[in-house]
Formats: sequence, structure tokens, C-alpha cells
Amino acid sequence: MQRRVIGMGVLAAVLTAAAVLAWVDVLTDDRRAPVAAAVAQVRYAPPKVEVADDVTDIDPAEVAAVVDQAVNDPRGWRTNMDGFTVRIVQPGYRGVNGIGQLVGAAWADEQLAVVTADAWMRVGPRFAAVGGTLDMQRAHIVLHELGHLIGHDHESCPAPGQPAPLMRTATYALDGCTLNIWPNP
Repeated sequence: MQRRVIGMGVLAAVLTAAAVLAWVDVLTDDRRAPVAAAVAQVRYAPPKVEVADDVTDIDPAEVAAVVDQAVNDPRGWRTNMDGFTVRIVQPGYRGVNGIGQLVGAAWADEQLAVVTADAWMRVGPRFAAVGGTLDMQRAHIVLHELGHLIGHDHESCPAPGQPAPLMRTATYALDGCTLNIWPNP
């Protein structure tokens, strides 16, 4: 009987490790940073997700899934975000213009982060020019704006060839840094 319990414990550990390793593969892009080792899965509460009434062709469930993945990736902020809201809005919402300009914004006093619908639907040319994909852009904008809500300011490139800090606006010039979409790459 004791042998069976030990066997079940080993089986449970193997299945848990396999689930964690499968979960780590959150982006389909081959340029994602490798994760060195499986770690115990910590689940963080994602923010509330809204799609403005005047935004069409964007599924709130898809947005929620992308936001949840970004928040719960081991390279993310590693903190609960359930007090915040991420809202997809039309360009022009409170001065947030869209691709080629301001694609997201955050208002800490309202615990609100917004992403423009065009930035959600198509990769910006400057982001694409540095190797970014639409999935990467979505995660980057969400994590960048949530970073403002938890108190982070913009950062500069630390040195040429280094990963750009997430709080460096990667939709613009990287100033010699390499593309990075994570706060903890």
C-alpha cells in the first residue's frame, strides 16, 4: 500500500511538472526567451477586461485570454492585477491616438489601462521593424500600461545590445537595445 502512495506521488509530480512546462509556452513566436527551469505555478489574479461599446470585431473573451496569459507568464510582473481594468478603446479616447502614436495609456487614479483597437488588431510598423509580432505587441502594451498602474515610470536603454526594459516604449526607437516584451525576461 505504501508503495502505491509513493508511486502516485511521483506520478502527480511528473504530471504537475509537465503541466507547468506546457503552460510556459504562452507565445507562438520562436523568438521568445527560453525558460531555464520549471517552477511551481503561481496564479495571479488578472485585471478586469472591457471592450468599449464602439469597438467592433474584437472578442472580449480573446482579450481576456491574452491579458490573463501575459499577467500569469513567469516573465510578467508577478503580482495580482485584479484591482485594475484593461479596456480596448477607439483611437481618440482621451488623447490616445493609435498606431504610430500613443497606442495605450494608464490612469492610476482610476486603476485603468487602455489599448487602442488598432493596436490590438494590427502590429505597428515600428514594432514590426524591430522584430515584433502582433501577439508580442499585445502583451507588451498590456504589461507596459499595467506597469504604470503599479508604479513604474519609463526607462531608458541600459546599454546597446541589452534587452529593452519593458517600460521603454518598444513601439518607438529602442536606442540600441534589443526587443523585449517582459518585465522579468
